Amino acid sequence: MHKCPTCGVSWYKVQDNEFDDDASKKNSRPAKVCWYLPIIPRFKRFFANGHDAKNLTWNVDGRKSDGLLQLPTDSP
Repeated sequence: MHKCPTCGVSWYKVQDNEFDDDASKKNSRPAKVCWYLPIIPRFKRFFANGHDAKNLTWNVDGRKSDGLLQLPTDSP
């Protein structure tokens, strides 16, 4: 497939001097690149250090709940 089935836009960049829709077959540079960054190893590194893990869990453990709106997470 060289075009989006929903909107019909080409998935590949087209040169300025190429007006043909089949130009994407010759020029295979993607129009948009989506990078996959695995999240689990990053969380493992975040929580490996005890001091950093304490700071990362402060929203759950250390916040005072006096009924006032102090952070956006306090809202319903």
